Amino acid sequence: MGLETGTYIDSLDAANPAATDALSQADEHLRLIKATVKATFPSVTGAVTATHTAINTKVAEPVSAITSDGSNPSLNTGAGVTADKLKTLIGVSTPAITTATDSEGEVTPSLATGITAVEVWNLVKLAALDSIYPVGAIYTAITSGSPATVFGGTWVSFGQGRVMVGHDDAAEPDTDFVAPSGDGSSVLLGGAKTHTLSIAEMPSHTHTINGIENPSGSGSNGSEDGASSFTNNLTTNATGGGGAHNNLQPYVVVYMWKRTV
Repeated sequence: MGLETGTYIDSLDAANPAATDALSQADEHLRLIKATVKATFPSVTGAVTATHTAINTKVAEPVSAITSDGSNPSLNTGAGVTADKLKTLIGVSTPAITTATDSEGEVTPSLATGITAVEVWNLVKLAALDSIYPVGAIYTAITSGSPATVFGGTWVSFGQGRVMVGHDDAAEPDTDFVAPSGDGSSVLLGGAKTHTLSIAEMPSHTHTINGIENPSGSGSNGSEDGASSFTNNLTTNATGGGGAHNNLQPYVVVYMWKRTV
C-alpha cells in the first residue's frame, strides 16, 4: 500500500506498515515517525526526566469549578467544588446575619449557618459599647454585677451613698450645681445627710411671759406699805435636744458604675 502521511503523532496509524508493504518503504516510515515526533514536541531540546505520572498531572486539563448547560450555571460538585470554597477563592465573605421578607413585607433576620448569637455579640459589642456607654458614661442597675461582664470595658463603682444632680448650664447658673470639668476628670460633691440648725436658720419667733407679783415684798415696795414687788427679768426653761435633723429626700438604692476605659 502507499506510504501514510501525517503531521503530528496522532496522525500515525499503528497498523502501518502492513506486512505486505515492500521492505524498501521502511526508511520512509522511519522518516515519517521522526518528523511527526519533532513536530509534536518542537520545544523539547533536552532529556525529559519527569515520570509519566508527573507529566500527566502537570498537563491535565483543568477542572471547571462552574459548569453550564448553556443557560444555567452550577457548581461542579463532582470535582469537590463547594460554594464556601468558591467564596474563599474569590474573596467573598458570607454575611453573619441574613434577612428574609415574607409576602406581607415583614423582614425577619436570622443567623447564617455556623454563626452563633454569642459570636455575633462578641463581634459587635465593643462598637455598641462605645456608642451607648462611651468612656465617662454612668450605668445604673438594681443588680450588683459589673457591666464589664455584659459590655466589656473597664468600670468602677460610682457615687456611693449619693444621688446625682444635673449640671446647671443656664445663662446665670446656680454655682452649687455647675460641674467642675467637661471631661469627667473631677466631680463636684455637696450636700449632707443630716443638718443641725444654727440660730440664723431657726424661724423667727417670740415667747410670751406674764409678769410675776411678789405680795410679800419689803421696804417701800413691799406689802408693809400696801404694795407688791414684781420680777421683770425672767428666763424660760430650755427645751429640745439640739440634735441634727434628717435631711434626706425619698430614695431607692441602686448600683451605679462609671466607665473608665
